[in-house]
Parts: sequence; C-alpha cells; structure tokens
Amino acid sequence: MYLDVLNGVTGDLKFSEILMSTAILVVISLLMIRLTSFIVNKATKKFDLELTVSYLIRDSFKYLIYICAVTIQLEICGVDVTGIVWSLGIVGISLGFAGRDMISNFISGIFILSDKTIKVGEVVEVDDVYGKVHKVGFRTTTLVTFDNSLITIPNSVFSSNPYVNHTYLDEHRIDLDILIPYKVDLIEWRNGLNKRISHINWVLNDPTPKVFVKEFNEEGVKVKVIIWAKDYFKIEEYRLILANEIRKLLKEV
Repeated sequence: MYLDVLNGVTGDLKFSEILMSTAILVVISLLMIRLTSFIVNKATKKFDLELTVSYLIRDSFKYLIYICAVTIQLEICGVDVTGIVWSLGIVGISLGFAGRDMISNFISGIFILSDKTIKVGEVVEVDDVYGKVHKVGFRTTTLVTFDNSLITIPNSVFSSNPYVNHTYLDEHRIDLDILIPYKVDLIEWRNGLNKRISHINWVLNDPTPKVFVKEFNEEGVKVKVIIWAKDYFKIEEYRLILANEIRKLLKEV
C-alpha cells in the first residue's frame, strides 16, 4: 500500500528508482563536500588564509550542497519545490519565535566572523570559560581548555557577555609581586634588576619594564615588577625565570 501511495505522488517513478536516485545524490553530495573541503584546505595553505575563514567557507559549501541535493531529489520525485518554499516561508514566520535562540546564535556568529575579534588559535575567556579557539562556526564556537576539554559555546554568549581575547595583541604583560626587605636600597635594587633582565632576550624594551611600590608592611616594601613579552603561551615559564632572577638578585644585595 505504501508503494502505491508513493507511486501516486511521484508519477511513473518506482520506489526502487527513488531509492537509487537518493543513494546517488547522497554519494555525489558526500564526494562534493570532501572535494570542496580538499580545495579549501589547499587554498588555505597556498594563500595563507585564516582558519576562521576556512571553516566558514567549508560550512557554507556544505550547507549549500545539502540544500541543492534535497531540492534535486524533490524535483525528481515530482514535488512542487516552489510551493514548498512558499509554505516554508509561512511556517518559518510562525516558528521564528520558537527558534529565536538559534537565529540569535547565527546572527552573533556573523558578527564574530566579520569583526575578526575571535580567530582560530587565539585564547579567549567568556562566561568563566577559558580556552583556545578550535573552531568558529555560524552557530557555535568551540574552545579547547588547557586541561584538554572541548567546550562548545553558543555564539550569542559572546554578544551578550564581555569576553577577553588574551592573544589578540602581540605584547603580553607579566606581573610579579615582590617583598623587598627594608635593608635593601630600592633604587639600587631596581637598577640592578633592569641591568639583569636587559640580557634576557624575550624581555621587551618597549613597553619598558617598570617597578611600582604597592605597600609597606612589617617585613619590608611590597613592589610590583612589570615586564612585557611576546609569546603568550610561555608566560608562566617567563614568570618563573623572572622570579628566579629576582631571587638571585636579592641574595646578592
């Protein structure tokens, strides 16, 4: 009975022919998706495109191929695609309120991609989530945390919450609080520190290193040492090296 009904809808087509055309379209669609992904990957390497743009192009082609495949299959089955488009337009308006979160995520994704404030490979922090950007899509952004967890965040979160891009700029500040005993001359100690860190190749001269007095307590003067470096992913290693240099300097004075 099901076959008779289906044949009635699709005209002279047989059920086996429909299955065959569907299978062929699925295979062709998958091959086209793989081909476009291959071409986009090659273009990304050749023209040094940003990975964010690469993901966007691949997703666009993928969804376009899906839509074309479904449209062709409906045409093969004798379905009036124009009527369906009009119907979907009316239904889409009705479902728009129900899908407002999805629409919000999509629009936010467009703004993220156009603003270029978040790119693949950068380290961002939003809504108490901190990680490296793995993929930026139309609806979601995927982060990899430093304990190797994969977190998917709706793009609307970025538009509704302040977020921090830790690697957007080239220079990164390293702060270190130090307690200097009262017996140590602060000016002499600062000059000695500047001379010592001037030989460290990763310490930037612009912005210049600085030393600020924070407070006085019973044990000495608490100061903040500020230096700048370029490689964000080595900040903790640099902080350890700086602390060791300051330790050796305090032993010498």
